[in-house]
Amino acid sequence: MVSVNFGSSPDTKIGHEIDYYIRDLRGEVVRKSVQHMLEDILRDYPKLPSYIKQREDELKYPTPEQDDNVGGGRALNKLSDPVGREVITINDDRWLQQLKKERQAIDECLDESGVVTEKIIQETYFKGNVGLRMVDLCDRQIIPVSTTKAYELRNSFLVKLGKKLNVDVM
Repeated sequence: MVSVNFGSSPDTKIGHEIDYYIRDLRGEVVRKSVQHMLEDILRDYPKLPSYIKQREDELKYPTPEQDDNVGGGRALNKLSDPVGREVITINDDRWLQQLKKERQAIDECLDESGVVTEKIIQETYFKGNVGLRMVDLCDRQIIPVSTTKAYELRNSFLVKLGKKLNVDVM
């Protein structure tokens, strides 16, 4: 949790906006809205491979367009190159590239984090422990650190993930 000093310390700039920010181990601050967005991305992480495959299949095998040209002639100078269009479409599709970027960023952050941080992220976002709060996970010894330390490690992970995704965390 963030401690707020209303004196002349660096925390003064946060002051009344304490509900809108979280702080990581190094004192870096993240807006709550960014935290929620990053948490949503983390909750979707186990489904990302299926989302990526589904999007690639949509691009590889598009539904054919309805031909409204009843009884008309042929289109002249129309090139048929479905493979060339597929490569360009898959490489240029923004949504697909964003999904891949999110997956890579999460993988890198997990690789760079410690065993305890990885356990915290897995238990809170990947396993779907919807009814369990961080306090419950720590009390049941599922996460082997104190609640305060667990929140600090989670916040630090979220800051790293936000930076890898080029999200304006502040």
